[in-house]
Amino acid sequence: MPPLNLAPPEIAGSLPPDTAMLAQKAAKAFGDRNWAAARAAYQEMLQVDDQNALAWANLGAVEQQAGNTQAAQECFETSVKLNPRLGQSWNALGLIHSGKGDLYLAISAFSRAIHEDPADARAHNYLAIAVKNLGWTDSAQAALLRAIELNPDYGVAHFNLALLYLDQKPPSVELARRHYEKAVALGVEKDEIVERRLKE
Repeated sequence: MPPLNLAPPEIAGSLPPDTAMLAQKAAKAFGDRNWAAARAAYQEMLQVDDQNALAWANLGAVEQQAGNTQAAQECFETSVKLNPRLGQSWNALGLIHSGKGDLYLAISAFSRAIHEDPADARAHNYLAIAVKNLGWTDSAQAALLRAIELNPDYGVAHFNLALLYLDQKPPSVELARRHYEKAVALGVEKDEIVERRLKE
């Protein structure tokens, strides 16, 4: 996940004043995967303004990429406490909870992300994966169809919908094939297991 600055400014706010040079330094370090330098830059920003939700979110993204899951979670939690409208921080929290197997907390976080930004196709896709893992296939299908409605070129959502159709009893092979082929056309890597199942 790149540094977070995807929400409209009225939602995300902005980084602390007079920190443009730090922001450039942080972004370059992030792109270079220099987590220590990126962390230091965002921490310096927070010394300027420790109530800046976007800086906390970006520090969380650094910690997440660096593999410091607990620190990342704490940063994202601080971010949404300071600005509950930051949907990307809710998504990040949902992914952390999913990774820990805390599916109900993940669903709560993704649902809040959708509440804050109903047009966020990724949040719908993430929600679909979480609810599918609980066995709620109808809800997963609805969330994936919504993700594709919002972004018809969202290859990962097409791929996940293909998997869902293959897992149905009986499988909806033609629907699965249609969405799998669309996913591959959009750049998703071919999957040998899916291709084998589509030929059965």
